[in-house]
Amino acid sequence: MIRRALIASLLLLLLPLMQGCDETPKKVYAADFTLKLFNGQTFTLSKHKGEAVVVNFFASWCIPCRTEAPALEAVHLEYLQKKVIFLGIAIKDTDIAARDFVKKYGLTFPAGLDKDQKAKDALGVYGLPTTFFINATGLVTYTHSGAVTEELIKHELDKIL
Repeated sequence: MIRRALIASLLLLLLPLMQGCDETPKKVYAADFTLKLFNGQTFTLSKHKGEAVVVNFFASWCIPCRTEAPALEAVHLEYLQKKVIFLGIAIKDTDIAARDFVKKYGLTFPAGLDKDQKAKDALGVYGLPTTFFINATGLVTYTHSGAVTEELIKHELDKIL
């Protein structure tokens, strides 16, 4: 009798864990945003439908951001002939420090400071660095928190190109 009660109690405790086990992952499309770039131009995500987009959030004071910057630039240069847009977005930083970061690491892809944090909020960034891989239809196919490597960037891009 006690054994049956124990099993029944255990099943009742495990039942909430079973919620959603058979659900397929939900498709999440990137929310649109516009960002003023350091070169004076603006970047609007929705204007890049039809292209893969890699959005990297960074800050000059972020050690992992410094670690990944050369990898982002290397893959950006390697994939120039493909339909891939790289975008660097500095958050929680000053304009001068973010510009210095871009210059120091020789980043040639578009970058800007998200002063009002609208891009950060649109994509749901909670830590740095964070990189989003967005396919040609605007679907976020992968989000990586932490420093990315050349291998990871290429792997994720090759899946969406």
